[in-house]
Amino acid sequence: MRILIATLASLALLYAAPARADSVHDALDAYALYQNDVSVLLDLEIDSAQAVNGAVARVSRHNPARVSRGWIAYGALVAAQSPAFASGVEQRIEASSRAQVLRDMRADVTYARRQADGAPNAIRLILSAAGADGARAAYAGDRYDSIARGETARWINSSERLGALTRASANLTPAMRERLHINALAVNPASDADAFGGRRFWDSLSNREGRPARGRNGREHRSYTDVTDRMLTLGALIVMDATDSERSRVSALLNEPLTQQCLSMQQLQLRQCLSVSVDTSERTYCLASHGLTGPGGCFSAMAR
Repeated sequence: MRILIATLASLALLYAAPARADSVHDALDAYALYQNDVSVLLDLEIDSAQAVNGAVARVSRHNPARVSRGWIAYGALVAAQSPAFASGVEQRIEASSRAQVLRDMRADVTYARRQADGAPNAIRLILSAAGADGARAAYAGDRYDSIARGETARWINSSERLGALTRASANLTPAMRERLHINALAVNPASDADAFGGRRFWDSLSNREGRPARGRNGREHRSYTDVTDRMLTLGALIVMDATDSERSRVSALLNEPLTQQCLSMQQLQLRQCLSVSVDTSERTYCLASHGLTGPGGCFSAMAR
């Protein structure tokens, strides 16, 4: 009993401690910056060719590998918000040892899924976040697709106002990073849509109003189980406060090829589409299809 009380006390101190900068949160920033740009594009008034060019520049500035790493980090931190998952990880430590659990997770990326009793709950949180993030990118894509197919003759030159809009929120603010750089069990995305990992989190982070786009509530796609397993394993390391000691493992988990390849292909197709576009309408279509909807699909594909 004394050992159990001491363990619970140490866990309470761990979860209450403020998050510090590390490779997981550093990776997360790149994904957060992409989602913040999606927020800007959702509200950007498009009334000129310059406005379209500014929007294209927004989505084109992101490195697919860095965004992919950030996506894995986000999913892992979302998983680490599950009390059932965190409890399951701690139970495995009590059943064997911390060192043994770390060895097992280094050897087998499926260990957290198979051994942590709360893994299904964590997976549901991951899939919910994936569906929400894909839906908001697709919603932005639909908006620009409608603009591309609409009337452009009345667009006017408003480059001065455009400059202010495209500079807005170009980087993450300290307040944003404070909400992003959290530890395990810091929030409850299952009950709070504005919390980290919730359906409205990215809108809330950028102070956007309105309802979130409706995402899929589907099951995990079997072709993406490796993506989920990486998030779960990294989430378990976050629960154990072991990301510093397991830096090599963390780096390997973040470098997930499926999402990275998907985002790289969308960026390539965006560039190719823009290179053959002949007018602003076609450039807007390229932005919609390969700058927003396509990347959104890279995130939501795991939930079908």
